[in-house]
Amino acid sequence: MHRSKIFLWVLGLVLIAFFLVPMQKALSQESADELYEAAVFKKEAEGDLQGAIQIFLKVIAKFPENRKVAAKAQLQIGICYEKLGMQEAQKAFQSVVDKYPEQAQEVALAKERLAKIAKALAEETHKPSFRKIRIPANPGNGVLSPDGKLLAFTSQGSVWIVPISGKVQPDLAGEPVRLTEPMGALNMGDIMAWSGDGQWIAFNAEDNKKDAIYVVSASGGKPKKIPVNLYRGPHTYDSRMSLSEDGKTLAFCSRDITTSKIDSEKAEPFLLYTIPVDGGEARRLTDAGAIEPAFSPDGKRIAFTRPYFLENGKTQKDLWVINSDGTKSIKMTEFPGRARGPVWSPDGKMIAFHYEPGGSNFSDEIWILPAPVDRKPSGAPTKIKLPLESLSMIAGWTTDNKIGLLLTNPLHQAVYTVPAGGGKATQVSPETATLFTGSEDFEGYPCHPRWSPDGKTIYFRWGKGNIVAVPSQGGNLSPVHSSKETKIVGGIPGGGNDVSPDGKRIVFMAYKEGVRPLEVSIWTIPAKGGEPTQITQSLAQDRYPCWSPDGKRIAFIRTTEKSKDDYVMNICIVPAEGGEVRQLTTEADRVNYASIKWAPDGDQIAYFSLDKTINVKPLQGGEPRVVVNVENVHGHSELCWSPDGKELAYTSKGRIMIVSLEGREPREIKTGILNEEVENFHIDWSPDGKKFAFTAGFGGDEELWLMENFLPEDKKK
Repeated sequence: MHRSKIFLWVLGLVLIAFFLVPMQKALSQESADELYEAAVFKKEAEGDLQGAIQIFLKVIAKFPENRKVAAKAQLQIGICYEKLGMQEAQKAFQSVVDKYPEQAQEVALAKERLAKIAKALAEETHKPSFRKIRIPANPGNGVLSPDGKLLAFTSQGSVWIVPISGKVQPDLAGEPVRLTEPMGALNMGDIMAWSGDGQWIAFNAEDNKKDAIYVVSASGGKPKKIPVNLYRGPHTYDSRMSLSEDGKTLAFCSRDITTSKIDSEKAEPFLLYTIPVDGGEARRLTDAGAIEPAFSPDGKRIAFTRPYFLENGKTQKDLWVINSDGTKSIKMTEFPGRARGPVWSPDGKMIAFHYEPGGSNFSDEIWILPAPVDRKPSGAPTKIKLPLESLSMIAGWTTDNKIGLLLTNPLHQAVYTVPAGGGKATQVSPETATLFTGSEDFEGYPCHPRWSPDGKTIYFRWGKGNIVAVPSQGGNLSPVHSSKETKIVGGIPGGGNDVSPDGKRIVFMAYKEGVRPLEVSIWTIPAKGGEPTQITQSLAQDRYPCWSPDGKRIAFIRTTEKSKDDYVMNICIVPAEGGEVRQLTTEADRVNYASIKWAPDGDQIAYFSLDKTINVKPLQGGEPRVVVNVENVHGHSELCWSPDGKELAYTSKGRIMIVSLEGREPREIKTGILNEEVENFHIDWSPDGKKFAFTAGFGGDEELWLMENFLPEDKKK
């Protein structure tokens, strides 16, 4: 009996064990699934990704033998990290592949996620980075040496070099070193050049009012003048040049250097030339237009741009490459817009250039093209968006694959008023770059403020020749002239505007969009808006218009070519309704390219002189009288009379100054906003003599930036 009880007890244990193990497995399976679902709920319903990760980790730790659920949990951990933007996502997905190879579905999903991450990281790795180099005395121009260690620039008429990395920190430039004495050196738009070996620098200078090219050693010394006659006009992109690798050959562009005179009324093309630096004859390489040359690193080819007019009057510039002996020219691009300032990669396999999409020279894209192969373009361009716009050439492509750029920091400019005796200025206009007035889009910056005769309104220019009005105390803007509607486009400097003494009309400078040859003429428009009327018609440049006090005449500056590239400015007078133009001044009066203003008595006109003075010219003839010396004069310099005609206000070095015609020392008008960072550009005196309207702005300077990491790794290697 006792043995039978023991047997039954043992049998019971066996049966319990037989049924308990599967039951425990069932309970384990249910708990893993439940814990996994709890983690999924935490992730998707509650959005608590970090909390979900902790539960998924618990699933893996507590139920390692349940490989199906563990693999799913590991996959979800990777997804959570991915959504959090954390690098641990890669490791989590890779763990699915490495630890659970038999879980085909989860492994496939993990590999798919890994591929997407790898692609995103590759794109991020090759996304260009932009780094600003701070130069305390920012020159606003400059070209990088081939090794990227130095910047050559011009300032105060001299050539300088400055280390890109100084001794304080990597992005702070070092001490500038002057290479030449003051000699009229110019570098508008990065038109100077280094030789490929970094030993020589070519630059433009003004020599006796004529263009000249010099080459100077990068270690200093006496500059060498290149013996060639140039016909290039203003010192802009047309003056860009290039030196060969060894510095022995110069590539430049000019109108026909063999002629004795250039016809200013004809659009004679710029041609591409090379010349030995040590002396010799210049060699012409092109018969058609060519500007902005750039030698390839081996000196065998030259990239350049070719501008031309389209039927709609707009311009296009294509990129070309030609052998340095003048053979086998290749057209590299054919797209709407303009290429600007090509540079070669150090290995000669690529060409980078600025792309200008519209009618202005502003560019916010760099395009990089493969160099031509077998006389054919070899691929589509890589397009790189810039963080800021640029007006200059590319400042160089260095041997360690950095591209130098001069980028323009944002300009903020507005119209202000201030008491005539000085005080705190009041802003009366917006300062944004784009203004929407009704359905019209006025792009640009406010400039040239002018009072209405009753002092209640201030008219000012906005953008491409648009004119708007604002109450003199500030308020809503009203459009007067829309260049978009009329196709009458005005530029600056010298655009005007000036309000007639009766307040009914406004005079301004403009030209007809898309019409060739270009006529920069004087126009008037009703102050309340309406159709513009052309007052002058000439192939010369007519700018800086102003009304006579009786409203019957308009004075303006006409710029004409004296000889070759020598220009002369004169004050001219025309009836307000148009007609015969009378020239008031002669070359001896030395009229400068800046504002003029008719005196309230109607008997004299004030103007800036090339001698850096403000002069008053009698209308009945006679010598002009010098009123005051000014420190600097440029195209945006303005002046205006006090209503009683006893004083002149003018702008100089970004300040508002007043001088009496009786000869006392000039005094500055304090505004509370003008300082080293903020400059005054334009000015007008209110009719009651109690206030000034003026513009003030800061920014708009070009600063050196380096673009890096823009090439795939295989090209960088």
